[in-house]
Amino acid sequence: MGLFTKKDPCAICGGKVKAIFPWKIDGQLVCNDCHGVTDLPDGVENRMSIEDFREYMAFREENAERKAQFEVSKKIDFGWLDTKFLFDYKNQYFCMDKNLNKTIFEGKYVRSFVIREDDFPLFEGDANGLRCYVSTAPDRARELGPQLEHYRMQLELERERERLRRERGDDSYHPGIMFDIPEPFKQFVIEIQLEGHPYWDFFQADMGGPTFDNSNPYVEDYLNSYEEKAKVMGDLARSFMKIAFPGAPETVVNNAFGGSGMSAAPGANTAAAPVDAVEEIQRYKALMDQGILSEEEFNAKKRQLLGI
Repeated sequence: MGLFTKKDPCAICGGKVKAIFPWKIDGQLVCNDCHGVTDLPDGVENRMSIEDFREYMAFREENAERKAQFEVSKKIDFGWLDTKFLFDYKNQYFCMDKNLNKTIFEGKYVRSFVIREDDFPLFEGDANGLRCYVSTAPDRARELGPQLEHYRMQLELERERERLRRERGDDSYHPGIMFDIPEPFKQFVIEIQLEGHPYWDFFQADMGGPTFDNSNPYVEDYLNSYEEKAKVMGDLARSFMKIAFPGAPETVVNNAFGGSGMSAAPGANTAAAPVDAVEEIQRYKALMDQGILSEEEFNAKKRQLLGI
């Protein structure tokens, strides 16, 4: 069929279909108005018959009615694009679109949900209540403090070496120091199980976890970022409980990892504040330059401060 060959009418309404790349359902042409905006799980539209799609059009009309009723009680950013969770506590609705143009779900369809840090649960919710797990991510971040300090030291020394090379007129290439200290986890993941919904039974979204600043990494900066993002996860979990399981209890579970050996190290919160090794090395180098310390003594002290 050529580009300008007359096309069959819309299989649903009999109207005119678009000339270029027209919509098709079950191999039959469908006009723009009938097709509209779809929000379906991957592959579902490709398996629909025309009658199936007519039923979806009726569902979409009902969704438009829910949109008109929607009163935004809580808006939660999730991810770095436009992914947002909007909640209507009064009508017990939620939608994953800032403009309410996607499916508006009724809370009654939510069977359960889980919010994880990678593979480890942070919140779990169902009709039995909300279980809030105590994350070990902050303590695991604190345990990385000495490695971060060592990296900052290496970075400072490399910057000093680069300054000296420039003074000597050395413009040869020297690879920089690679930051290779992994964060305690990579991302927050939310998985929602639905039951009885005509089109959806599961969906998942994720948001990147806090990261170290590889140009100047400090544990406290990581912990501040973690606290902000963990609060978002808590708001999200409690909003789901309000629209799906109102009145259900909330409990705290002290070990999120079920005895897997990843629980917090005893006394991790009481570690002594780290010494600023860069300043210490500079101070001892000044003493060596003044002849107070020998080069051997300076090098020994530097190795001690670097932990090598």
